[in-house]
Amino acid sequence: MTTISEPFVQRTLRTFFGRIPSGVLALGAMVDGEPVGMAVSSFTNVSLDPPLMVVSIRNESATWPLIARAEAIGASILAESQGACGVQLSAKEADRRFDSVGYRVTASGAVVIDDASAWFEATVSEAIPAGDHFLVLLALRRISNGVDRSPLLFFRSTFAAVRHA
Repeated sequence: MTTISEPFVQRTLRTFFGRIPSGVLALGAMVDGEPVGMAVSSFTNVSLDPPLMVVSIRNESATWPLIARAEAIGASILAESQGACGVQLSAKEADRRFDSVGYRVTASGAVVIDDASAWFEATVSEAIPAGDHFLVLLALRRISNGVDRSPLLFFRSTFAAVRHA
């Protein structure tokens, strides 16, 4: 057992964090006339007033700086049937991430994924350095309403579905 006083081995810590189930969020925006997107699994609500969400982005991300330039960002909570979409939006080949992924573009240029469990449109409020990631506060401008699809989960480094007792 690793204790808090011992240095963490990254693989051990990754395995530990993998036991924390999370949703899968697709971030997307139109940049230079093309859809740009990525998948993240570390995000949460922050504030009701003002309405804020936070996403955790790796410092090395080549995609995030492109998305951050956009006027508006779409964020889609993927539905449990969208595991393939999650894999595709995580691919190294950024120019192929939207191949066969259904999406729509809002009037402000945010990209939202078709048939997602929920979505919101946001702007970047602030980016805060946090170790090997940074936390991006997103100010919500619009949210979806009335969608009834179970979300896709990321658990133990793979996609999973919500199971109700």
